[in-house]
Amino acid sequence: MSCAAPSFAGQDCAPLASLSITHVSYDPTDRLSLVAAYLSLIPQGLMVVYAVLIFSHRELEVILACAGQLGCEAVNYVLKRLIKEARPSNLQGNGYGMPSSHTQFMFFFATYISLWIAQRNNTIPPLLKPVLLAALFTLAAGVATSRVYLHYHTVRQVLVGVGAGIVIGLGWFVVTALMKDICSGIIWDLLLENPISKALYVKDECVDVDLQRRDWESWWSARAQRRREADGKKAM
Repeated sequence: MSCAAPSFAGQDCAPLASLSITHVSYDPTDRLSLVAAYLSLIPQGLMVVYAVLIFSHRELEVILACAGQLGCEAVNYVLKRLIKEARPSNLQGNGYGMPSSHTQFMFFFATYISLWIAQRNNTIPPLLKPVLLAALFTLAAGVATSRVYLHYHTVRQVLVGVGAGIVIGLGWFVVTALMKDICSGIIWDLLLENPISKALYVKDECVDVDLQRRDWESWWSARAQRRREADGKKAM
């Protein structure tokens, strides 16, 4: 009898498992289902964004935001195993469903980043801030809705995820703000001035400096200097 599945490590007809990190089931005949599936992948995409920003800018603010995001995921892991509420269908996803981790992730992100934009970042035009805040929560709501539409979670599981994400995001924002204020910012200074942070070139300037504009101006200044030097050599 032939085996439909390939064999691995000498085991014939071994059952295959799905890597559920990015695996999303949807109805191929329903276009909205496909849109919902893509929305469900946004948290994974945001983790890639965190990694790229940390590697490229080494900003303490971004590192702390990512640390809070991972902490939010850890809280979700614990909550699911304490509540032990099943998903609406055994065919949709493994593990428990309460609260929705995707929803909790997105509403932490929307809450924390919105507070950061509204109260700490002076490099964004004031008229643009409401647009960004609305976009963040609209995106979070879209991901939450997608989890119900795809039958991965019940409405109640998603609503609890909304509440948990907002509470943790608000709490982490308060904690990071206090780091700058307690004992004249001694905790913040320790985070910046320890040997590991210095070795990794960790800094803290994205709150007050437009990093893209600063980098562009530095590049343009260096380019203009090279041109002046080249013109001077030609004139000799």
